Amino acid sequence: MQATAILETVLYATDLEAAEAFYTRVFGLQVVRRLAGKFVFFRCGAGMLLIFDPVQSAAVDPANPIPRHGAVGAGHLCFATGPGQTIEAWRAHFAAQGVAIETLHVWPGGARSLYLRDPAGNSIEIGEPKMWGLD
Repeated sequence: MQATAILETVLYATDLEAAEAFYTRVFGLQVVRRLAGKFVFFRCGAGMLLIFDPVQSAAVDPANPIPRHGAVGAGHLCFATGPGQTIEAWRAHFAAQGVAIETLHVWPGGARSLYLRDPAGNSIEIGEPKMWGLD
């Protein structure tokens, strides 16, 4: 048996409304489900980005059989540049959205990534898939 894809990625944010506004406005993600004060779920291509309130996701709930989870501090995720998209186009998009870029990193082999922060302080990257040999 071998896993073939990541189905969902989780980040944590105490201000879910700010997270929702950021990911819909800056990355064009579609909200699939939200529960005020608890979570907001987005579709991202063939996967899902789940953002939970860290306090609520760690709270014991006898009616919910899913194991409690959470994280302390900033998380990280990397979005892939899509077909025909360039780092330069993303840089211009972020500037137009008023989103500060922390750094542009050039990886061995020449792939590039832009790093920024979401409203919760999570480290968000947009990178060229060739950084992992995934052209």
